[in-house]
This record gives sequence, structure tokens and C-alpha cells, in this order.
Amino acid sequence: MQHPSKPRHKSRQSRRLRFVLLPAAAAVALALAGCGGGGGSGGVPASSSFSGTAIDAPMAGATVTITAGKPLADGGTTIGSISANAQGGFTINVSLPSGSVPIFANAADPQATSSGASLELTSYLGQSDMLAAVGALTTTNLPDLDISPVTTAALAVYAQTHGGSFSGLTPAGYAVTLASYRNDILAIAAAVKAVGDGYCTPSVTVSSTVDLAGLIAANATLGAGNSASTTLAAAAAELGGTCSQLPMLQTAILADPRFGPELDLGDVLDANVQSVVPGTYELQAVIAETPVDVAVNTGGGSGATPTPNAAEVLVDTAVSVDAGGNVTSSDHAVSGTLVGNLLKLDVQDAAHNSYQFRAKIGSLPTGLSTQQAYSIQGGGINTGSGLLTEFNAALAPAGAVPAWNGYAPPSHTEGVAGCPSGEFPLRFDLGALSVSNRSDDSLGSLAMCVTPAPTSWSMSSPSGVAAGQNDVSFDDGHGAYYLPSATLLQNSAAPITWSEVAGAQPAPFILEAPSLSLSLTGTPLSLSGTGYYVMGSRSLILGSSAGSALLNIQGDFMSQLSESSRNPQGGDQSSHSGDH
Repeated sequence: MQHPSKPRHKSRQSRRLRFVLLPAAAAVALALAGCGGGGGSGGVPASSSFSGTAIDAPMAGATVTITAGKPLADGGTTIGSISANAQGGFTINVSLPSGSVPIFANAADPQATSSGASLELTSYLGQSDMLAAVGALTTTNLPDLDISPVTTAALAVYAQTHGGSFSGLTPAGYAVTLASYRNDILAIAAAVKAVGDGYCTPSVTVSSTVDLAGLIAANATLGAGNSASTTLAAAAAELGGTCSQLPMLQTAILADPRFGPELDLGDVLDANVQSVVPGTYELQAVIAETPVDVAVNTGGGSGATPTPNAAEVLVDTAVSVDAGGNVTSSDHAVSGTLVGNLLKLDVQDAAHNSYQFRAKIGSLPTGLSTQQAYSIQGGGINTGSGLLTEFNAALAPAGAVPAWNGYAPPSHTEGVAGCPSGEFPLRFDLGALSVSNRSDDSLGSLAMCVTPAPTSWSMSSPSGVAAGQNDVSFDDGHGAYYLPSATLLQNSAAPITWSEVAGAQPAPFILEAPSLSLSLTGTPLSLSGTGYYVMGSRSLILGSSAGSALLNIQGDFMSQLSESSRNPQGGDQSSHSGDH
């Protein structure tokens, strides 16, 4: 998708932009949306009930307004309004218009932020006819029914990439936005949260956090295709260039059980649709505690936190998913529920640490495995320490064999030059790495070239670049940025060898690279440990002694997931044009 060069916010700086509530029912009826659900279906207005939460930290007493056609500030038709309770929760009954009309929700905090800007958050619920068919939406049947900075950022990016218009917004289109602009959405969400929680103050006059989100999206080069994203730099610039909390907040959002799943895929909400074929599977997971406490995402600040446990691989060989979405394991270490494509799990590891996770699950392209397998990505907490924890996993039938050379050649290079024929480029976004005593705008990116084999990868720096170095320059319209030189090496050398996790309980859907070291010229950043990559996920995990670091993959090449239970085509774009 092409996005206009800065038109949207320029025409709206004098007034409050959009802001809606209720995170994106991104694919509320992806099946129907993909089969021509964009047209009107006729019929009469239907009554529906929505129950959710307005949350940055809980927005006590927030005014929740449901609108049809457009967000409230863009002239949407109000169809209901209510005040949230002390925890930000609400239940509202509305009369939905007939036909396929996009429905939005808006939430405004009655208290201004420390900067004077109003805390307003936005999201998209789905199409009126699909919502009417369900009758009542809660967090039980709509995985993302919480308004948050993530959904606010996602709508800002959608508007920027569609000329400020919501007329063509559908669940499928929203899901494509998530797939194509995930790291841009993350950076904007961190800026919204930084202002909402009082960490940082905008350096420009904005009336609301939605206005701020739109301004950042308008002034950034968004990172789809071959563009190197400048969104984190734009976010830092709008916050005065000194918001050192942005990396920490990005890490916190990625690993948070409420916010993390909102960054991936959409939401399947359709009668009798389940995104996993019932059966017995192996769960192959990487559990990676971060150095960030859950208090950061509940308005409690960032005081001293416990020492994170080392990143670990967990394998459970007998996890069952039944037709009702109940998840159990024979050893009782894993239990949970699957609703649409939202997976909620309680997990106990071998050291008896207990975790609670929420994650999105999508089917991997069949070319990547001898049997249909699934990729899981989300976040959670260590219930004992309260540390936020990244959760990347695969769910595969017993005996399924992955094909690590099964990825189709990417259609774009993500701005990486110098990868020889037969190799594919990867660009890692380093903006979510927390570095002490740093308040610059961005750590930039790290480019690598991967040579795939059936059971392993070899990874090296692009040709013409010194070992592990990535010096990239680009212009975001305000001048050239020269990104720092990142070095990623194994045993102080290159290339890096990734191999399937072996041992007493092998995990072939997870690659590991021991003895990795990551450093960045001009900063105190120096991390070392074991690298992990779970097939289909959007981040590389570096398990270090200081807590796990997340290297986000720019673009959607590695996450070719479908929201349906089977994925014969592969690719986010094909899946979002209709799986069912």
C-alpha cells in the first residue's frame, strides 16, 4: 500500500483528530469480509451489546461513545454513549444501522494528562451487519475488546495510508494494516502511552493523544515495502527528542498480555469458526522474561524490578484442543481456551514458574511443514514476579517436520541491498531495545542475509558491509538520518549458524543460535546470550543475562500467517483477502 506524503494531519491541526475505542475487531467476520462482505446486506436495525474496557492504565469514568460510519471527531453518527466505571469497564446497548457500515468506539478520559492533552484512545469494532449477527460483544467472543494505545496507533496508520478516509475500512483491510505496519504501530503506541502515563510531554501543541498519533503517522516514513521506517524517530521528535522511555514502553507493549496480541493478525469472530483444527499437538515455545515490570503498563511507574529468568524453551508433547476451544495437556502444565484466534494459556515450566499468556494464533503456510502447523505470538506475566514476558510458540502435530527453506522469495527487500541470489534479506528493528542513559531518537536497524536449508539457517551481513555492520542512511523529509552501526556475531565471528532445538525434548519449529553478541557503536549497548526464532513469529529473541531483548523483524515476510485453520496459500495478504 502506498501512503500519501503528509496530507492527513496538515489539514486537521486546528481540530481534534479521531479517537475511538474498542480495539479492532480486525477481522470480525474475516470469512464473510473476504467473500464480498463489503456491500450492504439490507435488513433492519438490530440491537447489540458491547462490553469492554478503556485502558491505557484503566481509564476510570471515561466517556465511551459508539459511532457509525466514521470516528466521532470525523463526523461519525453517534449511536450510543456511556461512562466507564472505576476500572474503565463498560457495557452499552446500541441500535446498529442496517447494511455493512463500519462501527467505531470512542473513549475520553475525564482527566487531562500532565501535558494538558486529553487522553483519548481509538479503535474499530467491525461492520454493523456482522456485529448485529453476533448480538453481544465481550472480551469472551471478541479477543481485542479493550481500547488501548495500540488500536489508537493502528487507526492512525490506517488513516495515513488511506488519505484520511475510513470509507473503505473493513476487517480484512485493518488486518493487512497490522501485518504491514506492525513496527510503526508499536512506535506510535509507545508515544501515546508515554504521554498518557505522564512520562513525556509533546513538544508541539496537540489537543489529544489521538491528535498526537495522527501527527506522528503524518510526519513519518512508514516502513512497508522497501522503506526504512522513521516512525520511532518521528515519535521522539514530537516528544521533544528526549523521551528515553520509548524503548522500554515498546518492550512493555510487546510482552503485555493485553496489548501484545493487538499487534498481530486480526480477530476471527464468526459462528462456528475456529482457527485451529481440533486435535492433539506439541507446543514448542520460547518463554522470554523482559526487564520490565507489569507496573509500567498499569500506571504504576517503573521502579526496581526482580531479576528476569533466562529465556527458555518449553516443550509439551501432548496438548489437546477440542472443538469448543478448550486447551489441556496430559501433564497439566498447560491449560487455556481458544476463541477465534485468541489463545489464553496458563503455563508452568520445569522450574515451577507460573505464567499467564494471551496470544494470537495463525496457521503457517503448508509449504513450511509436512503437516498443518500454527504459529503463536503474544505476551504475559510471570505471576510470581510480575515481569512482562514475551511468548513465541508453535503448535504442531506430533511428527510434523518443518521446512526452514520453505519460505517463498520475498517480493521486496525491506531496503536491504547486497544479499546474493538464493538468500533472503531480514531487517531487524532495534528501537525496542532499552539502553541506559540514552534519549536519542532511534537505534536504527540491522540488516542480515539468510541462507536457508531444510533444518537450519546461515546468517551473514550483506556484501559490501563490514562483518555484522549495518550503516544505513535515509531521508524522512526533514534531513538524512544515519543509523548507528549494529554488530551481531556468533563467538565473535560470522556467519551465524541457526539450528533446530535438539536434546531430550527437541523443538524443530524453533531455531537457536548460541553465543550471540549484539553491540551498537556509540552506545553502551552490549548483549550476549542465546538467540531464538520461532517459525512464523515477528521477532528474534536474544536471551541475555540482563533479561531477554526483542529484535523486531520489519515487514511481514516471516509472518505469512492465516487466521483460518488451514493455510495452503501462505502470506498475510492472501489470508486477509478471505480464508474461509
